[in-house]
Amino acid sequence: MRLRVLLVACVALATAATACGSSSSDENPAPSGGSSSVAAGGEVERANAFIKPYLTPPTKISITAPLNSTPEPGKTLVYLQCEQPQCQVVGSGVQAAAEAAGWQFRSIPFQSTNPSTLTAGLTQALRYNPVAVSIVAAPYALWSGSVPQYQQAGVPIIPVFVGPAEISSTVIANVANSDYAALQGQLLSAWLIADSGAKGKVLSVSIPDYPYLGAVSTGFEAAIAKDCPGCEVTKIKVGIPDVGNGAINSTIVSALRKDPAIKYVVVSNSAFVQPLPAALSAAGLSGKVKIAGCCGSRAQEEGLKTGQFAAVTGTGGRYAGWLVVDAAIRHAQGLPIPENEGLSSVGLLTKDSLVEPSDSYDQPTDYADQFKALWKLR
Repeated sequence: MRLRVLLVACVALATAATACGSSSSDENPAPSGGSSSVAAGGEVERANAFIKPYLTPPTKISITAPLNSTPEPGKTLVYLQCEQPQCQVVGSGVQAAAEAAGWQFRSIPFQSTNPSTLTAGLTQALRYNPVAVSIVAAPYALWSGSVPQYQQAGVPIIPVFVGPAEISSTVIANVANSDYAALQGQLLSAWLIADSGAKGKVLSVSIPDYPYLGAVSTGFEAAIAKDCPGCEVTKIKVGIPDVGNGAINSTIVSALRKDPAIKYVVVSNSAFVQPLPAALSAAGLSGKVKIAGCCGSRAQEEGLKTGQFAAVTGTGGRYAGWLVVDAAIRHAQGLPIPENEGLSSVGLLTKDSLVEPSDSYDQPTDYADQFKALWKLR
């Protein structure tokens, strides 16, 4: 994702926040009658302006500073991988980047529902004398107790898609961080405002057991509250067990039956609700509700063409893996970690998307070659 795009988005968001804040102020209430339609039109216009930079894939990676020299070969990087398919996608990116750097890649699995497997994996990882250890999707609270052990060993930790994490001399970067998650929530908010004419009634489905996904929902709900006075949000939360056994889909259907006026469902991870279109059809709700969400994989992106899904954010999972290795290399060379190391590629995908369905929004398409050029490998 280009820094220029981020700056454009931030300006657009700030403009939207200021304008919508004034329209909903108690001191300056929105006029009644036709003027409210004008206000809604302004909200839609600002939403479309915010979305626009993310409809076209970037051509440059977000990191621009080259290394001082090629990576020192022969080191080992360890990746602690959760059981979700999206964790495997990120891991494939970490592996490809590590091998490009001439490093050995090791993967240690853990179970999201069993924190002891994560603790054991962190202890096991140190036995390989790694140059760095990366953790995916696990809340900081579950592994922060291991930070002193890693500090003593002089081994950095690089989390990815974990949500909030305290940066330190040991936790040297937070790739795909909470700001990145919130941005995806804001993109979904802007899409909803534009698609509904700033009048959407939406069911927001949060999965806070994964803090990254919780940050997506928080970003979405905060942006709706600020930028769309005419929208209504019903919030529900589901847990990891609900995702694992598929209950998330029946929970959503129950909420929609309870309030038939809801016409949108926005989920913090669309990959977790792939069966939802079929569940809506069985409930007689097919065609009555639009589904959108973060972190689309190939199945949901293919569903954009058939109308099963209305919009998803494309998340650069493999690209994020290259950012993990980039941070590890820079730390090993005593170089500063770029501030935007936490920002992977992102896009807003609809039926008119300009990219092919994929499990990872790895844009630009030559991102790996661009990283290698910065690493002086080309």
